Amino acid sequence: MVAKTLTDTARDAQADVKRNVSRAFKLRNTWTTQGIRIKPASKNGKDGRIEADVHTDTANRKTGAPDYLGRQEDGGTKVPYGNHEYLAVPTKYLRQMAPGIIPAELRPRALLGAVGGRFSATNRRGQVAIRNQKIVNGFVFFIQKLRGGDLAIMGRPFQERYAYPYYLLIRSANVRRSQLDMENTVERTVQDRFARHWESNWKALYSSGLRI
Repeated sequence: MVAKTLTDTARDAQADVKRNVSRAFKLRNTWTTQGIRIKPASKNGKDGRIEADVHTDTANRKTGAPDYLGRQEDGGTKVPYGNHEYLAVPTKYLRQMAPGIIPAELRPRALLGAVGGRFSATNRRGQVAIRNQKIVNGFVFFIQKLRGGDLAIMGRPFQERYAYPYYLLIRSANVRRSQLDMENTVERTVQDRFARHWESNWKALYSSGLRI
């Protein structure tokens, strides 16, 4: 009875947090919302305690990327993971080009695969040929050091002279607390729904013939 009521309430809290996530972030897919999970309550809880919890689990075991929603809740410092050296931070110029969800061809990995400028290559006969780099959406992209010392993925329209930074490449970034507000959301849901689920579960037990 207690375990079921706690689990039912946790499921409601999970749904409320998922709605907050969908409002707070521009999501490319369902990975982030699927990372809001619950641990159902058990009658045989650890140390005799019966409890359920709502938690985040957006870690990617394949790539080694850590759970990022916890940092969104509390704030903190974001650093590259795996063998990456830099974080790629979108600039206003990229946001003007892609105001919503950034398409695959404009994400850092795709643009880094397109950088390099014009380069020379020697063929089997010893002749040198000049080859053009890849052009993405009519733009040429390349890496350049800015005056402040940071690196950036720069882009310019093909056949034009001026280029602008589309991503800043930095070694760490401070993450502010977002609108996720998970802890307060769960607390409000518990205050609002626990009594309802308790009463509903008692009625279900009573209708099944249980008497105390």
